[in-house]
Amino acid sequence: MKLEPLTDTEWDLEGVCVQAADVLAATGAGATDARVRDVPDARTVRYYQSIGLLDRPVRYDGRKAIYAYRHLLQMVCVKLLQAQGLSLAQVQQALAVATTAQLERAVAEALAGRATAAPTPVPPPPTPPTQPTAPWQTRELAPGVLVTIDVNRHPDPEALFSRLKQLSSESPQTPVTPVTPKQEKHRP
Repeated sequence: MKLEPLTDTEWDLEGVCVQAADVLAATGAGATDARVRDVPDARTVRYYQSIGLLDRPVRYDGRKAIYAYRHLLQMVCVKLLQAQGLSLAQVQQALAVATTAQLERAVAEALAGRATAAPTPVPPPPTPPTQPTAPWQTRELAPGVLVTIDVNRHPDPEALFSRLKQLSSESPQTPVTPVTPKQEKHRP
C-alpha cells in the first residue's frame, strides 16, 4: 500500500476510520493488549481528539467533521505505538511534537515491515530535585504535648527543641481547665 495517493484526500469520520483500518491491516501490526482495539472506531477517534492525540478536524460540513491526511497518519501512529505496548500517556508524549513528515516516515516504515515503525518517543523532561521524604520531626515536650518542626525551614531542629523544652519548664505550671462546648438551651 502506498500513502502518496492519500495526501490530498479528505474523509468524514467513518471514512477516515475505514482508511486507517486499511493502512493498519497492510502493516500487520496488532495490539498486544486485549483491552486495546487493533483499529480505531468513531468513538475512539473522538476520544483521541478530546485528549489531544489527534488534531481537530480540518473543517465541518454542517455537523459532519472532515479529516485529512495528517489525521490518518496520527491515528495509524497511535495504533502502531499501542501495538508496541506503549500506554496512551506514552503515546501522547511521543506524538506531542511529531511533524507530518515524521508521522509519514513512521507509517511508511511500518508498511515496509520495519520494526521501528513509530516516531521515537520524546524523552520526558528532567524531574526537579525532590526534598527529603521526611521533612518533619516530632518530639514530646511534656506529657501529652507534642511539637512538630519542619526541618527544611529550621537549620538546627535539635537546638529549637531544646530551647522550647527549656521555655516550657520555665513557665509556671497553671492548671488547665477543659473546654466543653456550650450547652444550648432548649425552648419548649
